This record gives sequence, structure tokens and C-alpha cells, in this order.
Amino acid sequence: MDSTAHPDPLSPLRRGLSEWRMALVAWRLLVLQVSHPVVAAGTAEHSTYRAHPWRRIEHTMGSGQRLVCADRDTLRREVARLNRAHKRITGTDEHGRAYSARDPATQAWVLITLYEAIVAMRELSGDPYTPRELAELYAEYRPICEAFGLPEGFLPSTAAEVPAYIDSVVRERLEFGEQARYLLYDMLREAPRPRRPRYLGPV
Repeated sequence: MDSTAHPDPLSPLRRGLSEWRMALVAWRLLVLQVSHPVVAAGTAEHSTYRAHPWRRIEHTMGSGQRLVCADRDTLRREVARLNRAHKRITGTDEHGRAYSARDPATQAWVLITLYEAIVAMRELSGDPYTPRELAELYAEYRPICEAFGLPEGFLPSTAAEVPAYIDSVVRERLEFGEQARYLLYDMLREAPRPRRPRYLGPV
């Protein structure tokens, strides 16, 4: 395949990510990510999302589009950009635990939550993927995850392994801390009205 060729616009992953219903699970995705203690610590000390929440979300969505919907060269550049940006996100959290955004287990979790959001969107809409469709979706998404160069064993090998992986992380690793609490209870009340898309203002 030509490294500059664009992905199939009708591929399962691109179709799922481009659905407007993704907006309905976006907050769920953010809560799952920021409930991870490493993400929470990095967000608390290195992110500007409280001061500029909509700009931060817009940048995040733009990054996701470059990872999923662009050609391979754009994918490689975006992975390199993210790795450079995350290299500086290190420190010690409020409990005295060292953290790094380049931690492979944390990177794997953040990547898998995007796939899980697409699956959840369909399930919560009453139109779940079939096992075959899940296999196709994950087979398309996993090479994008692999572009980050994570060591073997951190990512589920197949779609069938994803639910057990998510359940394990939720039960054994996630924490309900200040960052998750803020997203769930305070952010939408305190955040300024978004300039775009304007229809989110009344919501």
C-alpha cells in the first residue's frame, strides 16, 4: 500500500469516529481516561483544560482525526508530535507516586478508550456491533495503536480480549479523584460558553 494513500473513507473505524453520536459518549471517554491516576496527575499539573476546556477538547479531537482519518505519513508525524509533547509530562502525584505520560500501560489505556467509546456509542444507541464487525473495527484500529511503539503485551491482541482488559483496568487501576470529580460535576457549570460549535451553548 502506498504510504501516502488515504484510508478507505467507508472503513468501520472512520465511519464510527465520524458519527455525530460520538458527541454523546465524549464525556464518558474523558472520564475513563482521567480516572487513570497517571492521566489525572498529568492533567492536574501540565494541562490547561480548566482555563481553556473547549480549545483543549478541540485539539484532542483534531489529534484523533489525524491519527485515524489521515494518510500514513500524517499518522507518523502525529505520533511523533504526541510523543514529544508527552515526554515532558512527568512528576510525582499528590500521593507521592512517580508518573510519566510515556508509561506504556497508561498509553495503552488512553488508546483503547477511544476504541471503546466507538463501541459504547453503538451499544448505548441500541445498535451494537456484531462480533465480526468488532473484529474488523479493532483490526483496523490496532495498527494505529502499534504506531506508538508500545512493548508487546500492553494492548489486547483481539477485539474479543478488549472487554476483559477494560474490566481489569477499571477494577484494579482507575481511581475516583479530583480530576474525574471535576469533569463529572463542575466543568460544564464553570466552563465558558463554547464559541463553536454554537449549538452546544444551550446544551
